[in-house]
Formats: sequence, C-alpha cells, structure tokens
Amino acid sequence: MPELPEVERARQMLHVRCINKEITWVRAVDDNIVFPEKRGHSLALKLKGQRVIDTGRRGKHFWLMLSGGINLFLHFGMAGDIHISDEARTRYRKVDVEVGGAWPPLYTKLEMEFGKDLAVAFTDPRRLGRIRIFEGDALESPMVKKLGFDPILNPPCFEDFKEMVLKRRSPIKALLLKQSFSAGIGNWIADEVLYHSKIHPSQPACTLSDMQIRLLLEQIRTVCVTAVEANADSELFPPDWLFHHRWTKARSKSSQQTLPNGQSIDFVTVGGRTSAFVPDVQVLAPSDVAPSDTEVEDEEERVPPPPPPTVRKPTIIKRKFGLKRQTICED
Repeated sequence: MPELPEVERARQMLHVRCINKEITWVRAVDDNIVFPEKRGHSLALKLKGQRVIDTGRRGKHFWLMLSGGINLFLHFGMAGDIHISDEARTRYRKVDVEVGGAWPPLYTKLEMEFGKDLAVAFTDPRRLGRIRIFEGDALESPMVKKLGFDPILNPPCFEDFKEMVLKRRSPIKALLLKQSFSAGIGNWIADEVLYHSKIHPSQPACTLSDMQIRLLLEQIRTVCVTAVEANADSELFPPDWLFHHRWTKARSKSSQQTLPNGQSIDFVTVGGRTSAFVPDVQVLAPSDVAPSDTEVEDEEERVPPPPPPTVRKPTIIKRKFGLKRQTICED
C-alpha cells in the first residue's frame, strides 16, 4: 500500500506539473466503489474548465484545490497510483508502465488533460482507492477531520504524544497503523520506526517508558522525512534500514532473512498485518497488561479478501499526444 512518502511524491509531482493549468478534458469511469459520490459524466462536468490553484496532503489523502472552490480528493488505497503522460513512476512500486508507451494506462479510473501536451491518470487495479469532491476548506473535510497527526506537517510535542500513547492498551504496531492516531504511517513505515526505536511490535502501548516514547516520536519523524527527501525512491533509503530486507518471509529457518550484520528477521501478525522485526533488538518486555485488539485500521486501510473474478468488456479508447492506442477495461 502506498504510504506517506509515495503519496507526498505524487502530490509534489502534480503540484509542479499542474499548478495554474486548466483541466480541458476529463474521463471518469462510472465506478461506484472508487467514486463513492460523484462519478462518470457528472464528475467530468464538475472538473472540466477548472484551474488548479494549489495542492494539499494529510496522511495518505491528497487533493487538488480548484478555482471553483472545490477540492478533488484522492486516496490510493492498496494499489492506486498517479501517472503523468511523460514522466516515470515511483521506482519501488511493483507494477510498472512504460513511459512513452500506451496511453491511457491500464486500470485508469480518472483521466484529465491539461491542454495538448499534458495528461494525468489515476489508476487502481484493485478498486480500493477513493476519489471524492469536497466544496470548501479542504482541512474541514470529513476525510481530513478524522485523521490523527501527520508526522511531517503537524507532529505532536512529546508530552501530547506521551499522553496519546499511554492511554492505549493495543499493541504499539496496531496503534501506529490507525490513521486516526498517526496519519500516513503504513505497514513498512511502522516496522521501520519500531526497529530503530528498539520496540517489539506486540508491546502494549501503555507499557512503554518515557525513553521509549521519546525515541519512538523521534523515529516517526526521522523515517518519514528521510523517505520523503529521497522522493520515495527506495534506492536512496539508508542502507541500514530494515526496509531493504523485510519483504520476503522465510519458509524455513535455513532460509531465514537476515540483516547485513547477521541479525535475523522474524515475522509476527499484529493488528491483522504481517510485521517484520529483529528479535535481537526488539524484545517483547513482560507485562501484566493484556493487549487490547480493538485497534483496527480505518475502512480505507483494511486489507480486503481477493475479489471474485469478473468479466469486463473491452473498450477502445482513441487518444491523442501521438501515443499508442490501447485497449482498456472499464468496470
């Protein structure tokens, strides 16, 4: 799932390319899951002719502020992404589309043109992303109001953070994943933060010491800022990060994942998510507190079961820019 650094990269890319440009053409797929409110032709009519005046982000939500006083809110879900007709994508994403190849990309849900030379597409093969319209101040929207602190934009002070942590009995990993607590932190960032904080992912939040809480707050900001400054390019992440070694779960002890220093990586399920940790560093401290498992991720953060196969009718979309034509599937 795209997390804060990938979302911030997408926002920055749209900010650089789209500010002060007018949306001259729109195609929105009539998908009532990705577009829970306005969709299809009605959304296209709402967006066409609008000028982008600014962009914003909180956690994993980002938006385009448009000249008509409306905001186009975007959320990637599990596999959403932004494509620009002449730019490469985030490197470490698993699905790629050749730049200069067929346009629009596969699984396009929303496509916007800004004149003759620039097109933007929102793709989502799993239909778990969300696209919404909100009129008024974006920071007063329901999407933003429900979020917790953003590690980069509005991190809490130590005393406030300590109070927030100590009143929760849930495992600290589950708490970090809750977007109403810390907006933008997902599975890999939480694992990275806890590794550098030397805290076991299953440790009940209310049992952490002041020193652990202080280090945890520092690492939340450090990991997020470092990843954003690297433009979400994993090749530029520090070599000592757990990120580079956490993705393959060993099937046996003989093939167990290890860090370059020889320390082994183990896995445990916390809050319904697979968590990578280093047992030599992250020791689960004994406690009389029974961890509460009531901390669940918000609806847009849950990992759903695989959808049943569907048969989709191919539609030929003729596009300009001199790019190849492509058969895409609309829902």
